[in-house]
Amino acid sequence: MDLSSDSTHRSMVKFLTITLVALMTFFGLLSNRYYSGSREKFRFSIIYLVYDIFWTVGFTIMYGHQIVKEYYQGQINLRDAITLYSYMNITVAVINYVTQMIISEHVAKMMSAVPFFEILRKFRLNSKSLYIAISTAFIKSIGFPFILEVAFILQQRRLHPELSLFWTIYRLFPLVISNLLNNCYYGAMIVVLEIIKALNFRVETVLKEVNILQREEQLKLNTTYYRMQRFCSLADELDSLAISYRLIYVHTGKYLSPMSLSMILSLICHLLGMTVGFYSLYYAVADTFIGGKPYDGLGSLINLVFLFISLAEITLLTHLCNNLLIATQRTGTLLQDMNLRHADPRFRKAVQDFTLFVTLSRFKIKPLGLYELDMTLIMNVFSTVASFLLILVQADLSQRFRML
Repeated sequence: MDLSSDSTHRSMVKFLTITLVALMTFFGLLSNRYYSGSREKFRFSIIYLVYDIFWTVGFTIMYGHQIVKEYYQGQINLRDAITLYSYMNITVAVINYVTQMIISEHVAKMMSAVPFFEILRKFRLNSKSLYIAISTAFIKSIGFPFILEVAFILQQRRLHPELSLFWTIYRLFPLVISNLLNNCYYGAMIVVLEIIKALNFRVETVLKEVNILQREEQLKLNTTYYRMQRFCSLADELDSLAISYRLIYVHTGKYLSPMSLSMILSLICHLLGMTVGFYSLYYAVADTFIGGKPYDGLGSLINLVFLFISLAEITLLTHLCNNLLIATQRTGTLLQDMNLRHADPRFRKAVQDFTLFVTLSRFKIKPLGLYELDMTLIMNVFSTVASFLLILVQADLSQRFRML
């Protein structure tokens, strides 16, 4: 099998897509049935909806009962980063179940309208970049839950050695469900990024040929008819690329819509989890140096694992979205670099129309219009965590020194 061939690339992307759709269907987050021979590939299904309702009710009762039980037994410790992180992910998972059932018909129409594989067939993707991106997606979807499972096993042996390993899977499951929609969005966007890179490569190819055709020696060497023929062919190429770019822009925004609430809730979850995680690390150090207690190294290590996962989740998503923004900006830059002084009017119009759309559309990833996903988000998260942490540390130190 040739790993660099277009058919292999499409097969890998198809496998990734089928896997994500199958996981969402199996875990009750997709109430739509796939019809291979139909014009509308995805249709709302009552049977699937009933299946999703069973998942939602069962999940809510099982984990809701656990939270209520721990509350009445006084076992809830919101200063514990792992406990808080688990409770927040349970809440996010329940909200995801409910919202996905409500918007099932909208999701079916959106998924049926996306010409994903039609666009994919038009471009030759870079093998190395695609394999790195897909590997990152698998690390995010499989590697991170595995690391969290190891952390839960360490916590179980430290706090509840009498319990079985099933307890760790029970604690891990809400974290997997709450991040499943985000992982689906991440998986789709890595392919979109590779498609835009391939589109930019073809625009750059057009740019090089156009600028070469307008050199002084080429103007003397080539006949007017040949230049007109080449410019018309290049104009057709640009029009085709402009249509693909427009489809990517429109459907990327539509695909973001059903994922927006989950992404915002996950960000809040990671934000609070990081704050409490850093505070727990501080609290362990303060208990050692001020309170004279032995340092809880294993507990701090487990907290560090959850901190790393939260930070990595935010970083990977923002880095991907930032790369998408850079790729779309490069499209506009390449179009503006084209020399149109001696270009054919047909080609000049194609460039101007494509440039106008890229400039006015201003590609952005902004869930629910609240915040834009780019690298500035990481700095905002760190500044917010630092502000919350400063308040908590000051309050704790004031209380500790008052008790001395």
